[in-house]
Amino acid sequence: MREKERNNLFRFSLYQEKVLLCEKSFSADMYNPFTRYSIDIRNILPKIIVNFQKILSKREYKTSFSVGRKNIKDDTSRVYYDSYNDYLKFIENSPKRISNHLEYNPKIYKQEIDGRVIKGVECKIGLYINDKTIVERTFYVNEFNPISRWSVEILNKFSEVMDVLTDKNKNDDITNMWDDYDLINIKRFSISQIREFSPYKRAEILKSIQNYKNK
Repeated sequence: MREKERNNLFRFSLYQEKVLLCEKSFSADMYNPFTRYSIDIRNILPKIIVNFQKILSKREYKTSFSVGRKNIKDDTSRVYYDSYNDYLKFIENSPKRISNHLEYNPKIYKQEIDGRVIKGVECKIGLYINDKTIVERTFYVNEFNPISRWSVEILNKFSEVMDVLTDKNKNDDITNMWDDYDLINIKRFSISQIREFSPYKRAEILKSIQNYKNK
C-alpha cells in the first residue's frame, strides 16, 4: 500500500475523440493526501477550453515532419509546413504506407443543445489520477485545423495550461496544510484522525474553527 501511495500520478490529457493530441503526467505525491483526492478544477475549465478552441482552429502553424536522415553525423532532416494545403501535398507525395498513417480528417458534428447550434470537431480534456477520472469535459472546435495535431503551438499552449493547473493545486495544498494546522492545534485531532474525515465533516469542523476565530 505504501509503495502504491509513493507512485500516484496525475494525468492531464487533450483528446480529439479517440486521438490523443497531448498529455502530461506529474506526481500526485507532491501534494498532501486531502489535496490529492479533492482536486477541483471545474471553475477554471471554461477558460482552458476557450484557449484550446482558439489554438486548435488557427489557420497557420509551425509544424515539422521528419523525412529521414541525411547521414550519420547530421540530425533528422525536417521540412516545415505552415498551412493545411502544404500538409495535404506532403501526404499526397508520400509513399502509400506513410500517407495512410499520416492522413487525418476528423468528423465534423452539428447539433442543437439548449437552443444553440453547436458545430465543430469533438474534443475532450480530462484530469485523471492513476486509472480514475477526476473530471472530463467534451467541447467542440469550429473550423478545427487538423495540422494542429502536430503543431508546436499546441505544445506551448499545453504547457501554459499545465502551469495554471499546478499553481492552483499548490495554492489549494497550502490552504489545506493551514487547515490541518488548525485542526491539530485548535481541535487537537491527530493527523491520522484528520485523514479519516469525510470532506463534509472536515468542512463542518473547519467552519466551527472559523466561527471560533471570529468571536
